[in-house]
Amino acid sequence: MECPEVVDRLWEYLDDELAAEEAADLRRHLAGCRTCGPRCACDRAFLVLLVRSLTGPCRAPGELRTRLAALLRAG
Repeated sequence: MECPEVVDRLWEYLDDELAAEEAADLRRHLAGCRTCGPRCACDRAFLVLLVRSLTGPCRAPGELRTRLAALLRAG
């Protein structure tokens, strides 16, 4: 597998969407490539942060909470 193909397939790899053989080929390339290996590590870190931001607790803004509380009391 060459760098351009790895770059094209990297997000599929990170999302576990590649067949086992393709994933193994990509992993072998990443292990020996000074360009693609760090890129994969960076993209993986970004993906982890993205998932955390989407699955973590998210509080409504204070003004919205106040308005909702008032509506619930009035209802």
